Amino acid sequence: MVGCRVRRLPAAGRGRAMSATDTRVILFMGKGGVGKTTIAAGSALLAAEAGERVAVTSTDPAHSLGDALGRSIGSSPMQITPGCHAQQLSGRERLEDSWNEVGGWLRRAFAWAGLDELEAQELTLLPGLEELFALAEVAALAASGRFDTVMVDCAPTAETLRLLTLPEVLGFYLDRFDSQRSLRKTAGDALRRLGDLPIADAQLARATRRLTDELAAVNSLLSADQTSVRLVLTPDRVVIAEARRTQTALSLHGFNTDAVIVNRLLPDGLTDQFTKDWRTAQLARLSDVRSGFGGVDTLMAEMAASEPIGPDALVSLSRGLYEDRAPSAVLGRSQAMVVLTGAEGPELHLPLPQADKAQVDLWAGDGEVHLTVGDHHRNLVLPGALAALEVAGASFVDDVLVVRFR
Repeated sequence: MVGCRVRRLPAAGRGRAMSATDTRVILFMGKGGVGKTTIAAGSALLAAEAGERVAVTSTDPAHSLGDALGRSIGSSPMQITPGCHAQQLSGRERLEDSWNEVGGWLRRAFAWAGLDELEAQELTLLPGLEELFALAEVAALAASGRFDTVMVDCAPTAETLRLLTLPEVLGFYLDRFDSQRSLRKTAGDALRRLGDLPIADAQLARATRRLTDELAAVNSLLSADQTSVRLVLTPDRVVIAEARRTQTALSLHGFNTDAVIVNRLLPDGLTDQFTKDWRTAQLARLSDVRSGFGGVDTLMAEMAASEPIGPDALVSLSRGLYEDRAPSAVLGRSQAMVVLTGAEGPELHLPLPQADKAQVDLWAGDGEVHLTVGDHHRNLVLPGALAALEVAGASFVDDVLVVRFR
């Protein structure tokens, strides 16, 4: 059992939960170059072949989904095979639509502070906003009712982790911005007497609320029971290590990992010693994969003799990958955050597989727990039964962070 540092923070407000769509959503994540696009496209085509209505889409700015399918695709869903549509997402239009009023007010405020127009415009385009609104398009696609399953080819791991956490973080601050409207109005009357500082008016408040609700819908979709992450990796030591860190970050934010996909495993029956030695090394690393991801199921795809391009090749690859499983099924569940009754009172149990315990830091606030694991941070809004209690301490038990309350 390893203890964790706990600190107290001032009181803070709370976010809101929103209902999720019934559409199955699967996010394929992993390091760049491991074959996420190929696996996502093949999974979608195979699911459609079984009679499902499927959309496969991509948040990766590299735009390689069309290349894998052997078709030119655009920002609207295009039918590839019966039941399967493909789309290359672009968050630009949604960004301009949703951020226009908020960004406009920020530009006016920056200009009032003395920045020129170009500097003000650059500062209002927060890093990751366009990718974030691409994720809002995924939520809209899932909520449209057109598809049973939406499969998402994600950008490389680091960018995707930042993208997945933005709805919660940005929504957290926008919610506070909106909740302080009456205070800003009172302050605004006084500030108008002092100068021409742009004051946040009711129109801006409505725009902020719309944006907050849009982000809440994304966050609701990502944390829904029918949404899963599939980690795609190759049987290489460095790639496996990064995938383990990724699962830790996903667990921190409450995202379910339902499978680990090992791609490009060298096939059996090779004759030359060089490739036989590579396969032996790959097989040795498979035991690390099977034991290192908290019991999540492991699927394997062998390297094809040629690059799988086009629907036929992609479906063939996916048949070998899934065998008798349905690509859209929930293949497993990583452990979720739960509240249990301990010997001395309630306990919050948060699984953090593979976490470096020395990098875990915990802040306790009124109704919230602020948790940092390495480079990843999350504000946890506590269940009602815990919100009024004090944090008595925290420790690690078998890769699970246990926060004790009194």
